[in-house]
Amino acid sequence: MKRLSDWCGDNFSGGRITELSVYKGDTYKLELEGGQTFFINCAIVADYDLHEGGEMDAELLEKLQHADKMRKAKKRALYLLGSRMYSYNELYKKLLPTYGEEASRAAADAMQEYGYIDDADYAGKLAEKLIHGKHYGMSKTRWEMQSRGLDKNLIEDILAEYTDDEIDEEIMRLLRTKYAEKLSDPDDRRRTVAALARRGYSYGAVKRCIEAALADEEDFDPDEFEE
Repeated sequence: MKRLSDWCGDNFSGGRITELSVYKGDTYKLELEGGQTFFINCAIVADYDLHEGGEMDAELLEKLQHADKMRKAKKRALYLLGSRMYSYNELYKKLLPTYGEEASRAAADAMQEYGYIDDADYAGKLAEKLIHGKHYGMSKTRWEMQSRGLDKNLIEDILAEYTDDEIDEEIMRLLRTKYAEKLSDPDDRRRTVAALARRGYSYGAVKRCIEAALADEEDFDPDEFEE
């Protein structure tokens, strides 16, 4: 027995449906008089009014396969969204290699229509997670959001809500915790600057925060940093 997608018009002779019965769960077993047998979802059986004694030809097979691909793409989309949030473009690109352009676009459209995809909501929550959860600076946060297929204008609108003071506070939090023991020595400070830059913080913001953190240290020279 084959799945519906395994058949193609060239090796499908068609014929009368001699058996249509529940196989397992929502899957039906369909057999033609020529002995060709395959599995088909119950929703497609109902949508196309398939029944014993009915005729099935290559044209109908193509329609059933198209409907099956659309159904599977939506099912996969729901599964993916059950594990985490996706942007519209990210979900579409995830589905594309397996289901093709039409089915992937239709599935993403359906998820958006159902309210399971909301790029603005996703962008806001993602920025919050990256900036306050992972302690990323603006440049790395921007890159991470773009890599998830979010619109550039939407990203900029979301990031514009974060003030310089808010970003500085994230840097200060890292300086008080992760890098607390790496500020006394000039070489360690330079390595700290590099580490914070890799997190996406600007040089100016890092320099400003380190100077504030070491304001009471007599042996600290703010001029040691060079652009």
